[in-house]
Amino acid sequence: MWPFSSDQAFPEVALEEVGTADSSASPAILEEYTYDYIIVGGGTAGSCLASRLSEDPDVTVLVLERGGIADGWADRVPLISSNPYRAGAPIGRWWAQPMPEVNDRSFEVVCGETMGGTSAINCMFYTRGPAGDYNRWAELGNEGWGYCDLEPYFIKSEHASRHAASDHRGKEEYRNNLYKHTDYVIRASQKAGIQPMDDLSTPSAPAAGFVRHDVSQDTAKRRHTPFHAFLPAKLVQERKARLKICRNVLVSHVEFAKDEPDIVQATGVHFEAADYRQAGRSFYARARREVVLCAGALGSPQILQLSGIGPREHLQAKSIPVVRDMPGVGSYLQDHIAVPLTFEAPMSDSLHELEASPLKVFKELITYLLTGNGLFSYPFQAVTLYLPSALLDDSSTIPASALALPALDTTVFANCPDLEVMPAPNNCTDHDIPGKGLFSFIIGNIRPKSHGTVRLASRNPRARPDVDLGFLTDPRDLEPLRKGLRLGMRLADDMRQQGYPLGNLIVPESLDDTTLDAFVRQNLRTCYHYTSTCRMGPEDEPGRPGVVDARLRVHGVRGLRVCDASIFPQIVGAHTMAPSVVVAEKCADLIKQDWRKT
Repeated sequence: MWPFSSDQAFPEVALEEVGTADSSASPAILEEYTYDYIIVGGGTAGSCLASRLSEDPDVTVLVLERGGIADGWADRVPLISSNPYRAGAPIGRWWAQPMPEVNDRSFEVVCGETMGGTSAINCMFYTRGPAGDYNRWAELGNEGWGYCDLEPYFIKSEHASRHAASDHRGKEEYRNNLYKHTDYVIRASQKAGIQPMDDLSTPSAPAAGFVRHDVSQDTAKRRHTPFHAFLPAKLVQERKARLKICRNVLVSHVEFAKDEPDIVQATGVHFEAADYRQAGRSFYARARREVVLCAGALGSPQILQLSGIGPREHLQAKSIPVVRDMPGVGSYLQDHIAVPLTFEAPMSDSLHELEASPLKVFKELITYLLTGNGLFSYPFQAVTLYLPSALLDDSSTIPASALALPALDTTVFANCPDLEVMPAPNNCTDHDIPGKGLFSFIIGNIRPKSHGTVRLASRNPRARPDVDLGFLTDPRDLEPLRKGLRLGMRLADDMRQQGYPLGNLIVPESLDDTTLDAFVRQNLRTCYHYTSTCRMGPEDEPGRPGVVDARLRVHGVRGLRVCDASIFPQIVGAHTMAPSVVVAEKCADLIKQDWRKT
């Protein structure tokens, strides 16, 4: 019984069981390794998609996942598993390219490599984002992707135990006393004109407010990823005749056939063991209907380019035969960007007390195991602020006159918040600050206009792709951060006036534009919310050619779709787990509809 063991053993499937070492084998042999659908990636979207497609008893599904299963005790404890840098975390991490606009700094890119993907290592926040985000997707030419189109899929995927029943979700009074600073933050926020929200995920949520995030937990207060939700071991065992999940697999490329001029058909995938010490052989599995890439915003464009689909000049430079010239593949990477303000705080109200006091760890761990409560039961943040920076006046206050419709109507994209302010009782910089209790305001620009790229480092599929995050390539991204930093400093000053002891550690020396811009460039960091590298949109969209159409089919290629955060036409103002799940829910229905017609 948990915490001493997993809920149930998950079936093991070897590479030799799902693929043939001879891709030119006879049709009879290939038929043994043919599946209706091959899903590349068992992460946030892939877990959901595999579950939904395998509901049909007449289809077969193969899932190929680069990682294993992160289902040990520490992998399920919210506070522990929310630290992707802990020992044994199931992640892929490598350095992105230096960025001239950020003092030539480089950042590590981090993604989950396990069943459930990045939802196994993130802060567990399950946020939809404003309705206006999805209405904007539809405005960009993606029919069927407005909020009203997607709301049924959001509802289908979730069981909102923290909310009362409602048409959209529910309501609950904000209450969380894990940290002493929380009440000080709330009072300071209200003084700045930022009021409480009942539920961030209703379409009527205002543009400005503070809220406790919903998190993906089960009734035992354990981390509950889409893998746990959609592919529990019992379900996989019941469907084992038609659902095969092969882990620790590296997909090298997609196979294509060209039976007619200008018509490309995806026919299968080539793969080998993810561990290079076991990678002496390559295997092939054939797709009877479709291959669906669910490898994430960094992995899916890499696989497309390795397969010959991407910008012609780049593919030729890497000596990869061009199957289809698609400039949009890997070309519009977006990520939320953030700047932490760092303060010294009482050690007793900081997560760093767990580093300093084994007794504190023991007490909190016992509390969690016996009651499901305490520090270990929740990620780092107890409350979060959302607001449009345009509503802030010169005193970093939202005046009462601004707190009225239509300015707060978030069904309209132009009104959606562009700032997320995250109070956190820990160090949120990229460097250690030992021996101190710490508190941070993380100032996030959640509507960046800058974008970067994902390109091949080489044609070796084991080589991590070259990632240029592209931060601040559009200077308009600085203004929301300036306003957010001023707001953060105002909130900290107000907390001091209330009597909460905060000492400045890493904060700007003054609040003029020049000083703030320099502070941003030196302290900016990633939020690991990578999206939009295989954008949904018309292939001939001026300036930003799309990769997939509104049914998530790769333009000009039969039998190939992409289903993950890479298809976002533009990044949403939300943590990306719930939007990725809704993409998979809709993709499953689109696939079923298309094959029902044939």
